[in-house]
Amino acid sequence: MEWYMLYFPVPFGSYSKETSWLFGLTKYNAFTMRRKGEEIPNTQASSITAFGYYTLNTQYKAVLESNLMFPGNRAIWKSTLAYIYYPLLYYGVGNNTRLNQERTLNTLNIQFSTSYLFKVWKKLYVGPAYDYFNYYKVEIDGDSPSYPGDSLRLANAEGRQSGLGLRISMEGRDNRLNAKKGYYLDASYQWFDKALGGNFNYQYFQFDARYYFPLLRKITIASVLRSESRQGNAPVQSMAFLGGDYFMRGSYLGRYRSNVSLIAQTEARFPIFWILGGTLFGGVGQVATDYVKIDMGSFHANYGFGFRIKVDSAHDVNLRFDMGFSDDQTLFIMNFSEAF
Repeated sequence: MEWYMLYFPVPFGSYSKETSWLFGLTKYNAFTMRRKGEEIPNTQASSITAFGYYTLNTQYKAVLESNLMFPGNRAIWKSTLAYIYYPLLYYGVGNNTRLNQERTLNTLNIQFSTSYLFKVWKKLYVGPAYDYFNYYKVEIDGDSPSYPGDSLRLANAEGRQSGLGLRISMEGRDNRLNAKKGYYLDASYQWFDKALGGNFNYQYFQFDARYYFPLLRKITIASVLRSESRQGNAPVQSMAFLGGDYFMRGSYLGRYRSNVSLIAQTEARFPIFWILGGTLFGGVGQVATDYVKIDMGSFHANYGFGFRIKVDSAHDVNLRFDMGFSDDQTLFIMNFSEAF
């Protein structure tokens, strides 16, 4: 398994009503960066991920992601480049949207995100962050119903988004790709403005706090508290989301969206046999127009279980399969590394 994963991509396929049959390849490699050919002790692992897929409805997506930790843990450089013509299911804006208001949102866009963080003190990293999104198309599929507010929200959604800001991280995990103990804190603020070459003016803030501790030696308890805020005229496709492969895995990505999101989740990770492992997870999340509008009685819950196959013992990397459930949806997820 490790030999195959080192040299070859993993094929995958799926079927959904918005894409028909989908076929793709994904490649993931973890490694430790060296200085002049020599490995520096205690340097955290780096990773590069590439994947692409094509559907019988002539949709496609290609993504290249890098998460580099420089020798001696002196700097962290993260980047993502994506070219996407792919549909997303869209349920409207708000924390109480209904499942039967599902429609398909077609987008054509290119995305680039990067941050370069310098180590300034022990486990503290600080540096600039920049995002560029260019949406050439944002429209409701012609076969989907239209609801009040759709035309207004999508009328000016196309165009460029360019945001520059500052990112601060505390990297206290024993393994960034599969932590067994430690902590991680990350916060950033970005200013999206026409002065930076975009067509939209808004402010973006995100906060992410994670904690890991071993239980009964072989069980790891992992928890995360995450929030995002976009204040200004952020287009509908760039609002704060619930759902997806990483947070609120029982809901479709964008099942709920608004200006602000707040998510808390925890999971137990444990070995099963040989290279096989498992996880049990649960969480709650909510979106709102502002933080003061968050209602303690309006959180959405999700839960699920997953299986792990170790594909890189040197860096303790798993191929993960998760089954997530919410009150109105069920999702199956395949991905590399842990959700958080």
